[in-house]
Amino acid sequence: MEKKALDEYMEALWYLAEENNLSLERLQDLVDVTFNDDIIRQLTEQQLIQLHGDKIELTPQGRDQAKQIVRCHRLAERLLADVLGMQLKEMEQGACEFEHILAAEIVDSICTLLGHPSECPHGLKIPEGKCCRQARETVTSAIVPLSRVPVGERVKVCYINTKSNSRIHKLCHFGIMPGSYIKVHQKSPSFVLQHENTQIALEQDITNEIFVFYPEEKKEVGLPLRRHWRFRRRGY
Repeated sequence: MEKKALDEYMEALWYLAEENNLSLERLQDLVDVTFNDDIIRQLTEQQLIQLHGDKIELTPQGRDQAKQIVRCHRLAERLLADVLGMQLKEMEQGACEFEHILAAEIVDSICTLLGHPSECPHGLKIPEGKCCRQARETVTSAIVPLSRVPVGERVKVCYINTKSNSRIHKLCHFGIMPGSYIKVHQKSPSFVLQHENTQIALEQDITNEIFVFYPEEKKEVGLPLRRHWRFRRRGY
């Protein structure tokens, strides 16, 4: 049986586990490929699942495998959306291909690059990996809050994580949005940045909500673990 089809089923089973609704009936509704009893039998023979009537139970081995597939998919979505700026449809197609081919070590490298995000662009939890548990927020973490960028550095805005409509409107008014370039002009006594020919003063807490590309090569940085889709409002 093709590995891709097996992976699709394992991914679907993880989603159902998140719903607390692991059943054959619900699985048939969810899988993208045609439901196939042979795949269920093969997953059972590989000791990835156990059947109890209509109910399905992921074995410890099956749970680990499903977790890795979903982790890869959701991290790929973050990479394609935040770094490459792909739209939702393109991002989903690309992430589906990534999940079948990336080794765990590469997935951890992507996770570290992005600063160990906790959610995918759809707001779903990204399963933790070994790199997250070890808090590897070091030289390869390239996405940082604007507040961490030194004076004089020019950086590219990656995304903005805020629950305030007024802040979004203010930032957009000044042209500060994903993809724009800004320069830190000063940080004390007030935080001032420059966008094109305009200098803009910002409250300190706003600078913690603007995330930018800034790979620091010589020192460790502590990064927040929470990540959201562009202009995603917390609490909604």
